[in-house]
Amino acid sequence: MNDLRQGRLDIIPHYFKVDLPFYKEHLKDFLPDKIIDIHSHSSNNPGLQPGDPMPTFWADWVTFGHGMLVPKLLEAYLQLFPGKEVFPVCFPISDRKDVDERNKYLAEELEKYDNIWGLIWTMPDWTEDELIKRMKSGRFSGIKPYPNMVKDAIPDKDITIFDYLPHHHLKLAEKYGWIVMLHIARPDRLADPVNISQLREISRRYQKIKLIIAHIGRSYCPRHGLIGIPALKDRENLLFDISANTNQPVMELLIREVGTKRILFGSDMPITAMRAKRVCEGDEYINYVWKADWTDNRTRRNIEEEDTYTFLLYEQILSFKNASMTCNLTKSDIEDVFFNNAYNLLTAGA
Repeated sequence: MNDLRQGRLDIIPHYFKVDLPFYKEHLKDFLPDKIIDIHSHSSNNPGLQPGDPMPTFWADWVTFGHGMLVPKLLEAYLQLFPGKEVFPVCFPISDRKDVDERNKYLAEELEKYDNIWGLIWTMPDWTEDELIKRMKSGRFSGIKPYPNMVKDAIPDKDITIFDYLPHHHLKLAEKYGWIVMLHIARPDRLADPVNISQLREISRRYQKIKLIIAHIGRSYCPRHGLIGIPALKDRENLLFDISANTNQPVMELLIREVGTKRILFGSDMPITAMRAKRVCEGDEYINYVWKADWTDNRTRRNIEEEDTYTFLLYEQILSFKNASMTCNLTKSDIEDVFFNNAYNLLTAGA
């Protein structure tokens, strides 16, 4: 993972031995020729510096907090999806102190490339005028609120959606047709009654909202989806992306309950460029990571099997492929999920 920790994806012998054959066998013919990745990260974060504390969350171990610049992200897509055209929707990863710098970088990149879109990383205490000013600073298509951006830290078990996505931001998003990419918090994820209640409230109050629930509401294991998805199936203006989710039963439920018009492909790049397999133990997910050099409650190694691991992103797409076959999706349905739904969302009113 030294390449990801330096903001790039290298081609190594394992790519030709495992990754490329996996792609050709399982994914190449399944995927449409054009893909929009609704959920990717690109920023100029410098990564772990001398004297910095070591990461405490597994995803930060994958990249050491190093951002992947837009040119490197586009190069990575060429390696990951040979023969396909991939158009990313990018947003930074930031904390409060660097948010303007990270957004400024992305705004500059959006002027250089006409084949990408961008979302601005927001702080909930921005006023309406401050948010509008920042949105006008670049070719941004929407906003990316995140739980860690609250001014005074709130424990994960207590934080609510409206703490980091306030109503005055939602009002502007509806008024101007901005996309809202929402990462929900709280230990019970999409099954949490507070999350469900607030998502339904957003849907009712802001009926023209373009809100995407990231990672299928972080339903990486079945129970969260079994509770949360049916509770939101009637809210037609709530969409879901499948980024970083590898759970086939959750995907099957999502397809059956909400239909393919409300599902969008996202990758969560560059995190999902790690080689790994994910399993569930009860409600908790565990990543078996290729050559992981750290240990935590989410990360394990299986040295006997890990040389067969491919990109977690490939595992995600294979799970969706298998779900689509079980649910008898058509080629047109697949094109909707991987391109048309996102394109229509991004260009509506343009």
